[in-house]
Amino acid sequence: MKHSSVELNDLPDEILMIILKKLYNVQILYSLIGVNKRLNTIVHDPIFTSHLTLMRCFSDDSIDSLPDPILDRFCLQILHEIHHKIQWLNLESSSMKRILLATNYPNLFGLGLYDIEIETVLSLFIEEPYSLCHIYLYPGQLKYYYTVTNNFPGVLFTCVRKISLYDERPFEHKFFLRIAESFPILKILSLKNSKPQNNKLYRESENDNQDFSIIKYPYLTNLTLYFAHDDYIEEFLVDTKVCLPDNDVHLNIDYEQLNRVTHNFTRDITRINCAKLGSLCLNGRRLPNYAKDYFPMYKYRLLSMLM
Repeated sequence: MKHSSVELNDLPDEILMIILKKLYNVQILYSLIGVNKRLNTIVHDPIFTSHLTLMRCFSDDSIDSLPDPILDRFCLQILHEIHHKIQWLNLESSSMKRILLATNYPNLFGLGLYDIEIETVLSLFIEEPYSLCHIYLYPGQLKYYYTVTNNFPGVLFTCVRKISLYDERPFEHKFFLRIAESFPILKILSLKNSKPQNNKLYRESENDNQDFSIIKYPYLTNLTLYFAHDDYIEEFLVDTKVCLPDNDVHLNIDYEQLNRVTHNFTRDITRINCAKLGSLCLNGRRLPNYAKDYFPMYKYRLLSMLM
């Protein structure tokens, strides 16, 4: 850790924040709290301390507690240091009680509880003073989540493959970051929101990329944007905002919107993601012949159907 801390200390705070945002909060806190005063100040930032997932999630959708050395350090030291900054905890059954009893959480407003029996929840929370926070129980086999709004807390769903997004307030880029992190195996996404993004013009005028990480949906196969403002079409098609997977994504969209956002199928920053679209549903419209080079996978699929 000494060697790595020396290297980190050579970097300015802005670069450190960009690097650390790409890591898991638990990993950051376990590795850097107590190393030195500067790193301690940085990792105490609410972006790393407000929402914690204190469990391990595996690729087969199974969940387990943190390794004993990590859990011990969190319960004996780290949680005591940051307890007043924690607003949300995601926990699993075997370590839940130990974590909740490790310290007080005066600003906790929500719990995500995984792989836990309702009787266990009732027995614990009748005895302990957590009546003022929201408790969310997540069935391990939940496959879909409808009507996700801006109030979505950003908890982890390891099995959900289909979601719909709807709100009467704008979805900003940070919201889509939360969605990608919360639904790691998302395959089907639909969006309905007619409000333009508030931060878009400011970001472009200030060239502010601090919170503008490129979002990835590695398993996405179906995207529906029929009732979405043009800003959200750009959110998914502009390659500096989203990286679509190379797996023939199907897009449902109005032809006029697709035409506008791609500047009549000539815009360079939407070309890469459009090239990954395997099929399009354009409300009964067809692509003009001059546009088919803009969608090479779509062109290939048409040719293969004729052969």
